[in-house]
Amino acid sequence: MSHRGDEASCEETMAITKIGFWPQEIFTNLASFASNVEWGGVVYSPPGVPEPPMGSSYLPIGKTGYDAYCRGVTIINDKGETIDVDRVITHVDNPNLYQIMDVPHLRPGKYRHFVLYGGPGEKAQVQIL
Repeated sequence: MSHRGDEASCEETMAITKIGFWPQEIFTNLASFASNVEWGGVVYSPPGVPEPPMGSSYLPIGKTGYDAYCRGVTIINDKGETIDVDRVITHVDNPNLYQIMDVPHLRPGKYRHFVLYGGPGEKAQVQIL
């Protein structure tokens, strides 16, 4: 997510495609740059319906050929420079159903931060030892 020109409005891009724009009016407490960034994912099922799988429906194993993932996690600092993210704090409500793997340098090179995720949901619970 980055500021748009000199305005306090923000826009978010994925690769080179703009996927969102938020005008300054909805960020009443954000006069300049943020001090932290948060994002996440959610699975949903109506009450009484088992939680659905996420990603490949398997817990992540650290291999992008099998796991669902986000890659190239970067942040633009207050100088407009793109910086690597060294580590993110992860949270999972129920690690028996879903897991996240934060891998700052999965592959060599710049901007190679990956976040891998997945899980079976309630279709087949896995016990974590």
